[in-house]
Amino acid sequence: MHTPYAIDYTRTWTMTERTVATMIHLSWKDRETIKKVKCVHTDAEKYLVHNALTTGKIYDVKNETEEFYYIIDNTGKVGGFYKEYFQDA
Repeated sequence: MHTPYAIDYTRTWTMTERTVATMIHLSWKDRETIKKVKCVHTDAEKYLVHNALTTGKIYDVKNETEEFYYIIDNTGKVGGFYKEYFQDA
């Protein structure tokens, strides 16, 4: 599922419109939860994931792309994580 906001580059935007359209990530924490996912592992090859996720814990998904879930992690902030760390709860 993609964000419902699309930027129309064919027209001239005011500074306020451009700021709102490009900064929607600032309101993700307050957005409605799309679904819940359960963390199945934190064994990352390249990134530190174990300090932001807990195996077995259920997280609220705030946004989703083809490759990532954007969730409120253990730090209390919204973070993007590969879907391979999760399964549907």
